[in-house]
Amino acid sequence: MKLILQRSGDFLEAYGTDAEAMAKALGIVTVTRGGVKMAGIPVHRQADDFADLKAAGIEPRVIDRAEGLKLVWNRTHRDFKGTMDGKRSILIYRDGTQLVPLEALRADEIARLVPRSEL
Repeated sequence: MKLILQRSGDFLEAYGTDAEAMAKALGIVTVTRGGVKMAGIPVHRQADDFADLKAAGIEPRVIDRAEGLKLVWNRTHRDFKGTMDGKRSILIYRDGTQLVPLEALRADEIARLVPRSEL
């Protein structure tokens, strides 16, 4: 299983099913923020926690926001993306289908939309 983490300050955060898998493998808890499950590890524990994740059969990958947005844009079918007010935008489900500027995607949405096969 490939697990996506994104840096937020001094933590690496995982969302949704990634958060659940990481929490189970590391024996940590998940929290719910904005209706989305999240789990995080301190950056200073990255080496140890990544070794534990790999031992559990999980392949962790840290992506930065720019890389995540690029992967999301490239994997989105042309029928579901375009420009709005000169900004790259995609259709996503956020309490109903919405056209959202790419830069306005939340970290949990990026984590959900990044294609694991391209990591």
